[in-house]
Amino acid sequence: MKQLCNIIAPLILFCLMTAGMSAFAQVQSGVAPQEQTEAVSQVQSGTAPQTQSEVTLQEQKENTVDVKGIVFGHIGDSYEWHITTWGKTQIIIPLPIIVYSEASGWHTFLSSRLEENGGTYEGLSIAPAGSKYEGKLVEYNAAGDEVRPWDISITKVTFALLFNSFLLLVIILCVAHWYRKRPRGSLAPGGFIGFMEMFIMMVNDDIIKSCVGPNYRKFAPYLLTAFFFIFVNNIMGLIPFFPGGANVTGNIAITMVLAVCTFLMVNIFGTKHYWKDIFWPDVPGG
Repeated sequence: MKQLCNIIAPLILFCLMTAGMSAFAQVQSGVAPQEQTEAVSQVQSGTAPQTQSEVTLQEQKENTVDVKGIVFGHIGDSYEWHITTWGKTQIIIPLPIIVYSEASGWHTFLSSRLEENGGTYEGLSIAPAGSKYEGKLVEYNAAGDEVRPWDISITKVTFALLFNSFLLLVIILCVAHWYRKRPRGSLAPGGFIGFMEMFIMMVNDDIIKSCVGPNYRKFAPYLLTAFFFIFVNNIMGLIPFFPGGANVTGNIAITMVLAVCTFLMVNIFGTKHYWKDIFWPDVPGG
């Protein structure tokens, strides 16, 4: 039976190829005289249909996906949270705008007001592409120049930062509450609490303790907080739908605050061995 299948399969494949080649030859050579006459008359009258190459180029332009715009629009900061596009309808969550202008004072409104009023509301608008304030709220002075007001709006990154911080706080408080209700020496936790205990102890014992040394307990709370803050924000940033997808740790302000806090922590609480290695490092003699 196996030998029979090996013989029949190539025959079937050969027959299909032969039929396909004959059909292709008929398409190439089988143009009816009437169709030829119509084609000649269309060429003479200047109404000939578009060639295949022209149609292909036009379709490519219409169907081209702006990957760069989609990616940077997804991870960039904005005054609204774009969820998805359903047909021709864009599902967007407007976020609160809070700005202070030296000329007109405080302004508080939802970002949807800008869309409803043609892009400008209470003298404020989003700076266009090419501007040095591109994508930010600006107002225009008497000379027509762009002026940046004091902006403390709840943008996409700000909202994600607050949400992720609240989520981290809930997780840590749930773990602490479980241990507070049970006496020391009770059975080991299971499920999510057990996973978090394993995760926290792994970071504490394998990373902090081995790197910091005997005085690791002084630095463990800050290092654990920084580790799980970065971890939660990165995990939420990988989720492609609301409330994930925001590029929190990619924002220079978040990175700068973490760097400054770590810099102060190291230099204020550094031991004499740290300062000795800074100013009088042990180097081999010449």
